[in-house]
Amino acid sequence: MTNVESERRKTNHPVTITAASIKELIKAEGIDLVGIADAQNLILAYPPRPATDLMPTAKSVIVMAVAHSMGSVYAPDIMLWTRSKMQTSRLLDETAEKIGRMLEHEGFLSLPISADKPVEIFKNDPKTGKKFRQTRTIGFLSLKHTAMSCGMGEIGKNNLLLTPEFGPHQRLCAIITEAELEPDPRQDFNLCNGCSKCVAACPSGALKEDGFDVDRCFVYWSLGFKKLPPTKLRQWPGYLRMLQKHLKRRDVLVETGQIYITDVDFCIECMRACPVGERWKKIRPQHLPHQKSGGTG
Repeated sequence: MTNVESERRKTNHPVTITAASIKELIKAEGIDLVGIADAQNLILAYPPRPATDLMPTAKSVIVMAVAHSMGSVYAPDIMLWTRSKMQTSRLLDETAEKIGRMLEHEGFLSLPISADKPVEIFKNDPKTGKKFRQTRTIGFLSLKHTAMSCGMGEIGKNNLLLTPEFGPHQRLCAIITEAELEPDPRQDFNLCNGCSKCVAACPSGALKEDGFDVDRCFVYWSLGFKKLPPTKLRQWPGYLRMLQKHLKRRDVLVETGQIYITDVDFCIECMRACPVGERWKKIRPQHLPHQKSGGTG
């Protein structure tokens, strides 16, 4: 019996729904951090995805975070990290389902937002109508911006959510609900201050001191390609040489299975290099070689 079911069966009376009681139930399921944001007043990413587009009657968004296994973050092969990431996502999703069902049992329409997929597909910029260079895959709700909305952390130079406790080392999940819960205040942390370790560690050149190239990051993180698809004729020879090098090392069918079935990533170097996170100070290695992955030059 889960903690949520046990709480419900203690008495014939309905479960008392407050911000404090919801946080207690969620943490009892093994979740490390919980925050609550006002569904009508979220910090939005671009393209904007308000919670009220997904549920017009939403009052609150419950944000949950589970810390990564640092052993997998520092493992020599990224496939070991991938497996741990999947299990972390599963814990978040299972908890979101349990709490969402409990809230609906108590009369509040609720919508769990997964830690992973599905995602929206954007080929064109919704503001200008112009085609993006690379198709963008974007979550139905920006979990890291929602986490900022409830004072959980800030977005760092590496474009990841940083929390004081875990730095960039957590997975996120959320529940949009009609339950009106007291929101947590936003906070200013200044966690990402004067450090460029993520920029130096980025193998694809996506991170710069003055910005972040989402296309270059996505192509390397998801496919292992350092080069973007060519837009000019002179770029094709180098791109084809990269593909040839990649195909010599990897089997196309096996690789496709690794990426789309077991959800293998090709890079988390910016995350591994980040020094933020009080909980990890004693176990963070001083020197960290790059993880082995299927990425190519």
